[in-house]
Amino acid sequence: MPSISEADAEACAELTAAVPDRVAGEDLSDDTDRTASWGDIELTCGVELPAAYDDFASCSVVGDVGWFLPPAELRAPAADILVTALTHSPRVSVLIPAGHRGSDAVQAEIAPAIRETLSQDDPCL
Repeated sequence: MPSISEADAEACAELTAAVPDRVAGEDLSDDTDRTASWGDIELTCGVELPAAYDDFASCSVVGDVGWFLPPAELRAPAADILVTALTHSPRVSVLIPAGHRGSDAVQAEIAPAIRETLSQDDPCL
C-alpha cells in the first residue's frame, strides 16, 4: 500500500468508519483506517492510479461514483476484478471476487460512503 498524506489518511479513516455493515450479502469482517472487507470483497483507500489506466480509459458511473474497470479483467468474467473509484480523493480500489460479478451491487452499496466522506474530483469522461 502506498504511503499517503495525513489529510488523505484522515479521509480514509472517515470512509472506513462509514462503510456499510453488509455488502453483497457479506458481513463486514475486518476494517482498519485504510481497509475494509466483507468476506472476499476488499476495499483499500489511498491507492495509486491502476497501471492499466490512461487518459483515454473509460469510466463507469455507479452510485454517482466513477469507477475504472480494467479492460483485460472485464474480458475475463470468471476472474476477480479490481475496480478503482476515480472521481473522489483519495482513490479507492475494491477487489470484487468472480462470484460477486455480474451486477454493480458491490460498487452501488459502497458508493454512498465514498460520496459522503471523500472529496469529489473530476467527473468521469
